Amino acid sequence: MSPPEGLLVIDKPEGPTSHDIVDRVRRLAGIRRVGHTGTLDPMATGVLPVCLGRATRLARFIAGGRKTYAGIIRLGVATDTYDREGRTTRTGDFSNLAPDEISAAAARFRGEQMQTPPPYSARKVGGVPAHRLARRGAVDPLEPRPVTVYRLDLLEISGSALRFEMVTSPGTYVRSIAHDLGHALSCGGHLEELRRTAAGALTIASAVPIEALERATRDGTLADLIIPMRGIDLGLPTVTLTDDGVAAMKTGRPLSSRELAGPTAAPLGAAGPVRVLDGDGELIGIAVPAKDGPKGAILRPDVVLVA
Repeated sequence: MSPPEGLLVIDKPEGPTSHDIVDRVRRLAGIRRVGHTGTLDPMATGVLPVCLGRATRLARFIAGGRKTYAGIIRLGVATDTYDREGRTTRTGDFSNLAPDEISAAAARFRGEQMQTPPPYSARKVGGVPAHRLARRGAVDPLEPRPVTVYRLDLLEISGSALRFEMVTSPGTYVRSIAHDLGHALSCGGHLEELRRTAAGALTIASAVPIEALERATRDGTLADLIIPMRGIDLGLPTVTLTDDGVAAMKTGRPLSSRELAGPTAAPLGAAGPVRVLDGDGELIGIAVPAKDGPKGAILRPDVVLVA
């Protein structure tokens, strides 16, 4: 029997790290080639895409979609980790803040911005994760990174608790937004709860708890929970190749329009990847525009999943 491959959408529980979940999937699926996309902190729950087998080569495309979150920001206390699990670094009075004042401050965090990651994060400094340096007492601010907050809605303001929904670009730290909002309001703040409800096209409705994987392993039905390679939604335009195009894809040769099986709505002249299928509808790889390729070439293979 071939080892399982494809995509599992896990509903991560609170407590384990994302790497812990990968280790459990490795044991349950009996396969070493497993990886996650879009790290969730131990405190956070929700959508954690886990790639198996050849799907690990698609991880950067799966991770590239927008992220949707729901959670609670707690005002009045700032922590060194920017969440409830950290050590208190300051406290402040929030009682005189009007809801309109809080909403106006939150609005400033919408849109494109430069964000400084939390000191306790997986960002690397000189090849070393920042959280390791922070535990050694090295707390120099990390380099700010460009991020985008597409939507930030405060659904409820109840005392010090701000219940929110947020849609962000990949790499955005919701913990930093909680911390920075508390700083902007001069009272301190931290992230108390966080649940990722969507990662790109993958939603919590399709996510399965780790207990369901364990039951499926015992029942021999684990394959039913895995999205097969051809069914993985990467949010990309799709093209289908002729037999000659498939042969070219296998050898890494640039593709011309003659090797596409019929017309396509994919914006092949744009700077972006496309999902490539063979005549049977099987996913065989990812191609990108052949900007500097030979004359007549419109695509070049980027990820090839077939030999």
